[in-house]
Amino acid sequence: MFGIAKQKTDSPAKADTHDFVAPAVDVYENDDEFLVLADLPGIAQNGAQVTLEHERLLLEAKAAARGYRREFVVPPSIDGEKVTASMKAGVLSVHLPKRAPYKPRQITVQSS
Repeated sequence: MFGIAKQKTDSPAKADTHDFVAPAVDVYENDDEFLVLADLPGIAQNGAQVTLEHERLLLEAKAAARGYRREFVVPPSIDGEKVTASMKAGVLSVHLPKRAPYKPRQITVQSS
């Protein structure tokens, strides 16, 4: 369900990506959420920025020598109000909970 978004640029000058590196990212899914883990070596605890706008998730961080940027298209099942992020030992963890109607549920079969 996750997709990598194409970077949009307004001019050729903005298309220069030498200052940014796409970090290694793992995406996991369970019944309740998606979990995104991004490797951001050298980034301080408060040095990462996570933005969720419409159905786009943007991960950004800036270090002295270079920055990290990765963008994803997320499914509409994400509950944007409940998204959380944390940073520990150079790994950014982003929890993207699913809205209740999109979570699987067990249906009890009644006997007649």
